[in-house]
Amino acid sequence: MRSKAVNLIDDRLFKVKILSSGGDNINLKFPVEFVKRMVKINGLKWLNLKTDVLDTDNLAKTVMQALDYNLTGNIVNIKTKNNDLIKINID
Repeated sequence: MRSKAVNLIDDRLFKVKILSSGGDNINLKFPVEFVKRMVKINGLKWLNLKTDVLDTDNLAKTVMQALDYNLTGNIVNIKTKNNDLIKINID
């Protein structure tokens, strides 16, 4: 975990990795400041995660808390019934 007392520029990245059972491999990287603004505007809808397994409102709150407390590392690991894997990290 990394903490910065004075953080004028946040150089962390919000990473989403999706490995589908169909063989798709999706890696997304966003600057943390971008993610903070987008989550405040409309939760995680901007990611367009289409899943009935995920409570995106609760996930958005968890992500914002992790970002606000300058946490790093693995935030979410989800494996769906179709064996799709979704990972969210802050590095």
